[in-house]
Amino acid sequence: MAFISLSNVFFSYDSASDLFANLSVTFNDYERVAIIGDNGCGKTTLLKIVAGEITPDSGTVTRDACIYYMPQIQMHDSKSGGERQSFALARAFDSGAEILLLDEPTNNLDTDARQRFFSALESYPFGVVIVSHDRELLQHMDKIIEMTNGQLRVYGGNYDFYTAQKDLESENLQSKYTDSEKKIRRLNRTIDIAQNTRQHHEAKQRKDVANGRRSPIAANALKGKSQETEAKKRAIIQKKLDEQITLRQSLSEQMREDKIKIPLPSKPFYSKELVSISGLHFAYGNRVIFDDFDFTMYGGTRVRLCGKNGAGKTTLIKIICGELTANSGVVKTFGKIAYLNQDLSVLDRNKTIVENIMDISGCLKHDAHMIAANFGFRGDTSSKRVSMLSGGELLKATLAAILGGENQPDLLILDEPTNNLEIKSIAILEDALNQYRGAILLVSHDEIFAKNIKIDKVITI
Repeated sequence: MAFISLSNVFFSYDSASDLFANLSVTFNDYERVAIIGDNGCGKTTLLKIVAGEITPDSGTVTRDACIYYMPQIQMHDSKSGGERQSFALARAFDSGAEILLLDEPTNNLDTDARQRFFSALESYPFGVVIVSHDRELLQHMDKIIEMTNGQLRVYGGNYDFYTAQKDLESENLQSKYTDSEKKIRRLNRTIDIAQNTRQHHEAKQRKDVANGRRSPIAANALKGKSQETEAKKRAIIQKKLDEQITLRQSLSEQMREDKIKIPLPSKPFYSKELVSISGLHFAYGNRVIFDDFDFTMYGGTRVRLCGKNGAGKTTLIKIICGELTANSGVVKTFGKIAYLNQDLSVLDRNKTIVENIMDISGCLKHDAHMIAANFGFRGDTSSKRVSMLSGGELLKATLAAILGGENQPDLLILDEPTNNLEIKSIAILEDALNQYRGAILLVSHDEIFAKNIKIDKVITI
């Protein structure tokens, strides 16, 4: 059996903190394995260590396999990026390596190219290790490894199995949290009862002394002994209470979810024609993209644009948004339109979250703070500059600015919104869009995402 094994691996980019500490894992030549986790957690770094592109600070890496490493391909143009990605994947599968290492292999692939990739993956006779957030791809895996805080958790199944296990873990955490809260209440009651009992005994002793039934010396001796016993009992109970409070805090942090709240709009959404395009002609030089093209979209509908890379999906969006001008034809839009592009560059990076919300939603500072809180930015965190935000934070801040106010857009346009998002952030986006009641125009190759946000019409161009 061919394999790659990491044992007690440590790695850091600086001396301040380890990215990995005491990490051990083995990959073999007969399993398809996915590495998942939040952006920045070290997935690509781990893959590079496995491939031999990076040397760990300590620990051992044993490679007893012929490997082929395909790094992530970054291309801004989806057509050329898709072509390069398909070519790189074809080379990887033709290599016959005993273990393929693929970083975000489905990026930039259109629907046809994705299906060709899945077919090649299913028929590949050896091991494959991927880094990906593509849930459709994760369904093809034999094992999923989740990376959190430099540690790995192994789930022996595909994405459905992983989510089922995560649900069980969540239920278990909730059960432990509830049990801990019960114990804290019981221990607090025990302390209160002990305190009341001690006060009652001391009052009785004072009364006995006043009535001459007990001498002050005897009463003080009894009081001292009682207090000593009581202090020991209270210390034991307090220790148990402190342990439970610490446990509850730990469980609370593990249970913390990035829930967001979309408010009800201040006015009804535009219900008539939102977009009306007729006889559209558009070309880049001699390359004609649209010739006598018609498109209509109404309020409240959720439409997905499909087609091969380069067919003109993003071009059509830019024409609707006014970023490109048609060569000829009629383009009319109605109501308020917002565009969420895939690199999330809507916000001003030099301004704070609250300042961006004020600028985009047109609300006052007090209302902007309330909106920020609805999206998980409470207290000082709402004053963070956009340039300092993580990928997940940037998504939430962008959603807060676009959807958090009462004057929400009648049409929200999304261009490959899940491309650069980890699984947790995709779930946050889906939750937000399912709370939003306006129309959506979507360009995405993510079938699961389209299904989850309840697309009701598909147009192929």
